[in-house]
Amino acid sequence: MTATAAPAPKRDLLLGAAQVIIILCCTALLFAMVLVGIGAGAIATVGRPELVAKLAAAGAPAFVAWLLFAALLVIEGLLYMALRFLLELRGIVSSVGEGDPFHPENARRLSRMGWLALIGQILVLPLGALAAWLQPFADKLGDEIDVKSSFGLDGGTILLILILFILARVFQRGTAMRDELEGTV
Repeated sequence: MTATAAPAPKRDLLLGAAQVIIILCCTALLFAMVLVGIGAGAIATVGRPELVAKLAAAGAPAFVAWLLFAALLVIEGLLYMALRFLLELRGIVSSVGEGDPFHPENARRLSRMGWLALIGQILVLPLGALAAWLQPFADKLGDEIDVKSSFGLDGGTILLILILFILARVFQRGTAMRDELEGTV
């Protein structure tokens, strides 16, 4: 009797597509982080006098340039958190592709994703308030600056946060149940 090799796992097109999309999104986020970093650097250095002059002409206080700098730093942090979120998701997709989704690390990944989404949702609130406060000044500048935003509480994000934390618990329980089952065999 000859030993037969285990069949190679079939390539799952959905998981493969997810990996490609995640990599593309991560690349776009890294590019956006570079651009926002350049913008923040410009406001902090060479572009600040020109920006202050334009804002003063629109009636904005001089400290608004520093608020914009701070807002760009917050946006940079949000982009980084989105990148971390996608990297956690990539780890889950990889483990599912390997055939072991109920791994303790996936429960931790889901929990971290929930916290990242929650912190991100909290951080967009002051950005929305700043955008609303800046809108009258931007309107006076015409088409040069557009601060219209959709920053605020988002029902879809709140639902996502709940789902992530619940799935983290499901994965914790699934892992414990699998360990109990393996212990009885």
